[in-house]
Amino acid sequence: MTSRLVTEIGFGTIVVAAISLWVASHVAPKKVPPLTRVLSALMRKRSTRVALVLAWWWVGWHFFVQS
Repeated sequence: MTSRLVTEIGFGTIVVAAISLWVASHVAPKKVPPLTRVLSALMRKRSTRVALVLAWWWVGWHFFVQS
C-alpha cells in the first residue's frame, strides 16, 4: 500500500465517522448530543479554547503554507 492510499483511507474513515455521528445526533439526540452542544461545553474552559486555536494554527501551518 502506498502512503497516499493510506492517507486517503484515513480521511475517508474520518468523514464517514463524522457523518455517522451527525446522523446519530439527529436520530437519537438524548444519546448522542449535537456538535453545537458538545462545542459549547468544550469552549467553557480557557485551556480548551487555547488548545483549539493552537490545533488550528498547526493545521494551517502544515497544510496551507507553501514554502
